[in-house]
Amino acid sequence: MPHSILKPQDFTALAQFDAEMARIFERSWVHVADTTELPEPGAYVPGAIGRTPVLVVRGHDDEIRAFVNACPHRGATLAETPGRCEKNLRCPYHGWSFATDGTLQGVPFREEFDCDLSGRNLIALRTAVLGPLVFACLDEAAPPFAEWAGALPAAFARFGVERWQPAFAFDYEVRTNWKTYVENGLDGYHIPFVHDFLAEVIDPGTGANFFEAHGSYTTVEGSAALTPPGMERGQFRFGLVFPNLIPVFSPLDFTYLRIDPIDAEHIRLRGRGFDGGGELPVPRDFRAGAFDATNKQDIAVVERVQRGLRARGLPAAVHSDLRESRITHFETLVAAALA
Repeated sequence: MPHSILKPQDFTALAQFDAEMARIFERSWVHVADTTELPEPGAYVPGAIGRTPVLVVRGHDDEIRAFVNACPHRGATLAETPGRCEKNLRCPYHGWSFATDGTLQGVPFREEFDCDLSGRNLIALRTAVLGPLVFACLDEAAPPFAEWAGALPAAFARFGVERWQPAFAFDYEVRTNWKTYVENGLDGYHIPFVHDFLAEVIDPGTGANFFEAHGSYTTVEGSAALTPPGMERGQFRFGLVFPNLIPVFSPLDFTYLRIDPIDAEHIRLRGRGFDGGGELPVPRDFRAGAFDATNKQDIAVVERVQRGLRARGLPAAVHSDLRESRITHFETLVAAALA
């Protein structure tokens, strides 16, 4: 039985959190937006990579780009909420304006600046689009996205998610460390004890784990009891794109959870669902309710874990060889990034 690589204090200490923001999030490909939030040229949506604010923009050339969401004049964020610009992005502080490709376009009272402003464009980030997901990366030295994503592009192609549209959306504030919540998403051990609905729709005995350089995933067959006679059982795929995205494919929809760290014991949890629309065997409203209920069940137990991790003298965890092996792999990735 493998022992946890991380100690309880690694889930509560501010110094650990600071190191993770610098050495993990700032060096990783991170999901920052959905293409469906950028329906037309000029549309933009704010996001974040760790503590760095990000602005994702569909340019007037229809290209999706990501920038540091900070004006290169004095640092004010350009946008705090989604929106659309007709021509330029404009800083609300001093009125500097930028084209949707990030190029500086206008500076009020330009004659008062005796310095060269030619390099004061928005700071562009590496950007990648996969299905409805937009990823960005602050680090030029990080591996290409195709390498980071592992087998995820193949899963999108297999399930046909590129054609699916938003089905439901939920957001939560959770008092826990970001790693605590990620590990819950990798934990197959808790399902029969916490989740009534999920335990009914999958057959845990058919599960298989797969490990990648920047993530992992589990495939499992749908419950035989819910499969009509003569039909092949549908497959579920529960994934992790390191560090903080949990994409889930089912026979009926694609959902994800993104765990956004706020501080050492506070996250914002973003949950989204996509499907092909039309008449589906399980109605969208029912699936949305089950998704929300499942998340709330997880939130309740994860907040209890976080409170317990503060206990003085608590030993490092132990992980089961099968149902918690993806947690061990995740902690290995965390430790390697911090080494």
